[in-house]
Amino acid sequence: MIRDMSYGDSPVQTMDIYLPTDAHNAPILFLIHGGAWQFGDKRATGLIKTKMDRWLKQGFIIVSANYRLVPEVDPVTQTNDLALALKTIQKQAGAWGGDVDKCILLGHSAGAHLLALLTTNQAFSQQNSLRPWLGSLIIDSQVLDLVWLMQHKHVEFYDKAFGEQASYWQKASPINYVDANDLPMLVVCSLQRPYACDNSARFVDKVNDAGSKAELLKMDMTHNETLEEIGRDNAYTKSIEKFMSGLDPVVADHLSRPNDKK
Repeated sequence: MIRDMSYGDSPVQTMDIYLPTDAHNAPILFLIHGGAWQFGDKRATGLIKTKMDRWLKQGFIIVSANYRLVPEVDPVTQTNDLALALKTIQKQAGAWGGDVDKCILLGHSAGAHLLALLTTNQAFSQQNSLRPWLGSLIIDSQVLDLVWLMQHKHVEFYDKAFGEQASYWQKASPINYVDANDLPMLVVCSLQRPYACDNSARFVDKVNDAGSKAELLKMDMTHNETLEEIGRDNAYTKSIEKFMSGLDPVVADHLSRPNDKK
């Protein structure tokens, strides 16, 4: 494990790298924590443990990054933090025994919103000279259509994160950037959260109508369970692995390897 590798000038801009034994051209899973854009940590047990238990033994490199939080920075700036982190991952992949072109990103809650914005708004990739990654796992975000949500009843922390200006809501709304060049996405939503699946379905439909590829997976789970159950031996994890396997044959090969946790 490599702890607290810096990817920027702020002491918060660090990431941990979990390395499998004898990594060689290994696929990389980049995890992005949630926390209402205002808190959260790269070492949260629900984010890390089940993913390591399942996929580290199958030869995946797992990376988890912190990013600056509200009110120090706004969500659009947080998205650029993640772009900087991914840029560092891509630069260091070979030294870790990883394959720079076999990276999958997973974000939960606020992290899912930031990942959706990073995936759809190609300006972040262009400005940071990012190579395309294989795909994005967007786990239970209510704000893929941010403008719609802010105009309906919502919890108070969204106001703290996104403010009162409709022009900023437009800027931070992933659905506004959807086009035919988006990378593949699997969008998971909790049926137990108001608006989550309606918001996600609108987003997925727009992605597919634009000519890109997105799949919607509705789960009868709590918000926390949509993250914590990933990596356990269940149908939910297998659905996620099916999507991952379809992204690249090397990923599919790693996922087919024996694992005593399965």
